[in-house]
Amino acid sequence: MPAQLRFKPGSIGQYFEGSQWNGKLTEVHASVCAHCQTPTEFPSMRRMMDFVDICRGCMKLICPQCANGPCRPYEKEAERLEQEAKLRERIHIQGWRCY
Repeated sequence: MPAQLRFKPGSIGQYFEGSQWNGKLTEVHASVCAHCQTPTEFPSMRRMMDFVDICRGCMKLICPQCANGPCRPYEKEAERLEQEAKLRERIHIQGWRCY
């Protein structure tokens, strides 16, 4: 029995070429990187791992650019940026010394 891949892509894309009745329909699978939100399309589930990778920290599908970096899921990165913005604002207000 062949091994089953537990990771599934998020969507299917369809491309139409030619007329409506006798045109060509091409279906591709698509996945969004869990770290940088970059969409990635690949022709079939068999070839999925040639186009995406799996993060060993959060165990989600990621793009090849994020594969060599640390595990930074998009939600946690957004929270970090919000905390940084709040800190910068507090530092800026304290610099005025009038509040």
